[in-house]
Order: sequence, then C-alpha cells, then structure tokens
Amino acid sequence: MTIIPPNRMKALLRSGESVAGTMLAEFRQPSVMQVLKNAGYDFATIDMEHGVFDYESVADLSRFGRHIGITPLVRVPDKQYPYIARALDVGAQGIMVPRLRSAEDVREVVNVIKYPPFGERGCSLNRGHTDFHGGPLLENMRAANEETLLIVQVETRGALDAIEEIASIAGVDALLIGPTDLSIDLGVAGQLDAPPLIEAINLTLAVCEQHGVAAGIQITNLEWLIHWAERGMRVLSAFSEVALLQRGGTSVTQELARFR
Repeated sequence: MTIIPPNRMKALLRSGESVAGTMLAEFRQPSVMQVLKNAGYDFATIDMEHGVFDYESVADLSRFGRHIGITPLVRVPDKQYPYIARALDVGAQGIMVPRLRSAEDVREVVNVIKYPPFGERGCSLNRGHTDFHGGPLLENMRAANEETLLIVQVETRGALDAIEEIASIAGVDALLIGPTDLSIDLGVAGQLDAPPLIEAINLTLAVCEQHGVAAGIQITNLEWLIHWAERGMRVLSAFSEVALLQRGGTSVTQELARFR
C-alpha cells in the first residue's frame, strides 16, 4: 500500500480539466490554505523565488493543504538539487521552476524530481511528504514519481526557442507562461498586448496541445486570464494572497468612501 498522498491537481489535469490557483507570497499561517480551499481554489503555489518562506513554513502550509484537498506547489528559487528535493521532502506535491533557458535545464530538473530509474532524487521516507509513514521502498518511489507535478515556467527567450523539445520531455506536466519576465526578455517589458508576447503565448498553447501537456499562465489581470482560458490555458493562476486581500479590501473601502 502506497503512503504517497494522491495529487488532486495532477488528477484533474490528466482528466483534461482546468485548475485555478494563486501564489502565496507573505502569509505563513496554514489557515490561509483553508481560506483558499473555501473560495474554490484547486492549488496554491508557495513562492520561494520572490516570497518570504523558509522550509518550515513550506512544511506547515503543504501539510495542511494536502489534508484539506488543495494541492501545495512550491516555486523554487533555482533549479539546484537542494531547493527542489527539500521542498518535496517537506511535503510539496509539485514544483514550479523559474528562469529555465534550455531543454537541458529541464532535464536536470526532472532528474532531481524523479526517483530512480527515471532520475536521481535521494530517497527518505518517514518525512513530511509521506505524513511520517514508512512503507515498501520501490512501491512508494514509483508512486511519488507518478504523483509529483512539474510545472516549467516559460519566461525566457531560451525556453521559448526550445519549447518543442521541452514539451516532449517525459516528466513535464505543464508549461506556464510568466508574462512579465517573458515580456522583459522579449524586449516588450510589461506590454501584454505586444505581438512578440502574444505570438509566444500562442506558440506555447499550440505546442502543449500537440504534446499533451497542460498550458498555464500566472497573471494579475483577471480579464487577460479569462481571455487565455477561453483559448485553452488550463493552469489558471491569478494574483497572490496579498493581492486578493488588497482587492477585496479596496472594494469594501470604496463602497464606504461616501461615509468617511
């Protein structure tokens, strides 16, 4: 019997459905996962690239998320082994990797995420990712390889140039557009409607469809997110928990402005 928790987000993507999520940038209290679950989110990405989190916070947020049915992902700061392996060992069910520039970069990441025979991840059961249970080694290595989700961010010209090869790499579950950084790398910083960026997103969608990989995007413009969801994006990530609080709070204070 496997001790690896099922990955709800990966199951939804495998069945062809879309998933909604957001970034966590500041809030380390695990109850934020319950709030997001109550709001209908499928996943939350704990941002270790731009956020404030240490591994203890990642462990607490991930454990709570798994137990209530919202998939915890971690955006690691870099593709190096310790960042990825520790995030998985403390309980993340998926990894998002930024700033990759080649297919070889992606192969290195897959090698870190997967246990043998598909990679070289070091194995330690009885940790957060197994809820501190032990079990048959080979069976649980196989289950972890199946359940762990990999999202490759497309936010560099190099990744875009190699996108066909990247999408064909076994172990890649989704390609996610990072429009801000990609627009900077393409020389159209912040211009969401610039032709080079639009072409890059359309190319990503087409390649993902061809290779059976989910396409996604992280954006702070809801209308733009809906626009791309209508065109086939399935990993739909909008705002952060900070931005959601600010948006909700602003809508209330605007309504109350006439009384102040």
